[in-house]
Amino acid sequence: MAPLVLLQSSDWHVGSPLTGRGLGLGEELRALRRREVDEAPDRLVRAARETGPDAVLLPGDLWDAGSVPPALFRKLVEALEALAPVPIFIAPGNHDFAGPGGFYDGAFLDALGLPGWPGNVRVFRGSEWETVAVPGRDDATVTGRAFLSPLVEAGRPLSLPPARPPAELAVLMLHGSLESYRGPDAPSGSKRTAPFSREELLSAGFDWAALGHHHRLEVVAREDGTPAGAYSGSPTGRGLDETGPRHFLKVTLEAGAPARVETLPADCRKVLDLELDAAGRDGEGLRDAALALLLEAEATPGDVVRLTVVGQPAAATRPAQALADLKGLVAHMALRDRTLGDVDARPDRATAEGRFVLELEARIAAAEDPRARRVLELAAALGREALLGRVPAPPAEEDL
Repeated sequence: MAPLVLLQSSDWHVGSPLTGRGLGLGEELRALRRREVDEAPDRLVRAARETGPDAVLLPGDLWDAGSVPPALFRKLVEALEALAPVPIFIAPGNHDFAGPGGFYDGAFLDALGLPGWPGNVRVFRGSEWETVAVPGRDDATVTGRAFLSPLVEAGRPLSLPPARPPAELAVLMLHGSLESYRGPDAPSGSKRTAPFSREELLSAGFDWAALGHHHRLEVVAREDGTPAGAYSGSPTGRGLDETGPRHFLKVTLEAGAPARVETLPADCRKVLDLELDAAGRDGEGLRDAALALLLEAEATPGDVVRLTVVGQPAAATRPAQALADLKGLVAHMALRDRTLGDVDARPDRATAEGRFVLELEARIAAAEDPRARRVLELAAALGREALLGRVPAPPAEEDL
């Protein structure tokens, strides 16, 4: 048989409120970005027409919540229907769960006068594993399951993995938390839902695992380094936990050969979170360093950037003033000044930092006990770090 070509995407979160926390987006750009989030299905259609896949895999979280506007759901369904006869497989996640009274429920759709899922779409609707054949391919199967509620699922879905079908090419679809994932959106402890380990995934023995839930591209490799599965990540950067390029995945499977994984661009802009060390620079030097940083990050005019300036610049240098004209190089730049002031200058009582330093200096001067004085000195140092927006480092243990 010819190689099996798969197009994979997940975590669209259509209908997301997109607050843009930490980015300070204006209302106009926020509204535009919401539309771009909601257009992920259309971008998938374009990618599918370019790659000609044998099947499309969507492992969950296609919309953000059950309150997604019906018009957006209709648009999503129409996009998937436009790909017919290409088969599309959906394994609902914890946001687009498949319980009764939701958009995977035919009775619910009828009650709202919404279209049903098109014939080329196959939704896994149960919490138990189910295996189906890939239409037009007698050598390939897809095995999947669904979330039935938005609640955190503590059970381990691969502790008793589904039996690998006898097909030459067996694909697994799973929405859940890979325990070794370290992306910025990684949940921890009890917040992990449907957790599984890399070892559990590899032991299941499937040729490919299409994974959903995490928002950064993450490839899971076998011991020999060949790819066994992947998260494609979210296709649209909505905030500071979804920075950098966004991807669709093209996966090519062939019996007896390693999977070939290619990334396809999925977003029209990037969210970038950059840090610039002022390091004694004057205004011109600071601007040149910021330009170099933007070039290194491959920033484009459409991108959304948070630029944090740290360290101690040259005397009388004002980062906000020196970098103001750079904001026109991108769609939006949020500038955070976390630089240290002139260490030789007296604290300014007009600022919170100045009042804090002066108050602690007075207490230190009045302290008669050496231990109390040292505690106040440490409090002054740590408190100033906190006021400058940095996480204070615990001091080394001292014998007082």
